[in-house]
Amino acid sequence: MRRDKVQLSDTFKRHLAYRAHLAHPDPLVEYAYYTLCNVNSEHLEPGIDGCPPPNGTVSIPACGDDVAVEPLWRRTRPAVDQDWGPWEMQIGWVCPDELLPPFTQADFRQLTIEPPTAHRQPEGGDALVNRALIVYADEVERTFRTNLHGFEIDVIATPSEYAWDFGDGSTLTTTSPGAPYPSFELSHTYERVLTATVTLTTTWTGKYRVDEDPDGEWRDIEGTGETTTSLDPFDVVELRTRLTD
Repeated sequence: MRRDKVQLSDTFKRHLAYRAHLAHPDPLVEYAYYTLCNVNSEHLEPGIDGCPPPNGTVSIPACGDDVAVEPLWRRTRPAVDQDWGPWEMQIGWVCPDELLPPFTQADFRQLTIEPPTAHRQPEGGDALVNRALIVYADEVERTFRTNLHGFEIDVIATPSEYAWDFGDGSTLTTTSPGAPYPSFELSHTYERVLTATVTLTTTWTGKYRVDEDPDGEWRDIEGTGETTTSLDPFDVVELRTRLTD
């Protein structure tokens, strides 16, 4: 599986810097969450030390049932015995979801998804020309526990499409895993003698949940992943009848 380039928003990058500071405090850096005041002034200021008479308003985002998170501020100083510089806003008013890690298609494709087991009937041995070969796959769901940017995450991968290649130029794509005999839901009839290999490519969709999300919400992963598995090669033979004394 290829590795796609992941683009993180500036908001989330700054949130990661704040989390890194919490884990490894720097005496020359200080963070604080606080409301915003003087929005029309030359320099945005927090209300940490109080606000002069307001000269503007701040648009606070609507976050559904969640409460918007106050702006995050940061200030630095050259040395521990020197004065702090001015507060600088790192993140404005945001919804809590914007501070959770995005689990992207690239992240999804880094998971080692075990392909579903593919079957054919008749099993083993030769297959016959002009006789239906039944194929099906085990209906499975894969679960993962992983870590992304320091966040613990649960992921569920579910097959959404099955693409069968029968090795003679014929293919079949379906959303169903099929079923064993006596079902003929997914089958293929070979029209000539050959040595064939049946290959199954499975497309997976995913959803994820972040431990730190107070809502415990499952979110869809944009994009898909793929796995491929091949059955052992087999001969397709023609059944001939012979008259005997």
